[in-house]
Amino acid sequence: MNCTVADFAKDRVVFNITGATKEELDNKLNLFFTSEGYKYNGEKDNGKIYTKGNKALRAILGAFWKYFKIFVSVKNEKDLYSVLVQKDASGLMGGAVGMQQVRKEFERLVEAFKVYFSK
Repeated sequence: MNCTVADFAKDRVVFNITGATKEELDNKLNLFFTSEGYKYNGEKDNGKIYTKGNKALRAILGAFWKYFKIFVSVKNEKDLYSVLVQKDASGLMGGAVGMQQVRKEFERLVEAFKVYFSK
C-alpha cells in the first residue's frame, strides 16, 4: 500500500492511496481509527464520521473534557483511492483551549495516518 499527501489545508487533508482493494482500504481505515481511540458514528455525505470523547460532557465541562469529530470520505478512480480526512468539530464549546486541543489532535492524527498507511 502506497500513501502520499495530495492536498492539505488546516482543516482537511487528502491522501492518495494505491496498492489496495476497496475492502482492504475500508478495513485498514476502521482499524486505524479504532486504534486511535475513535468510534464509528454513522454516515454523512457519502463519508463516515468518527468521534472520540463525549459531546455532551464537552458542552458542560468545556476544555476539561475532550471531544473530536472526523469526517472521512473515499473516492476511487481505477487503482487510485483518494481519502479525505477532515476535521468536523471546531472545539468552540471548549473555548480557545478547546479549539487548540482540536487543532493539535487533528495534526497528530494526520501524522499517525501517514505513518500507519506507509507501512
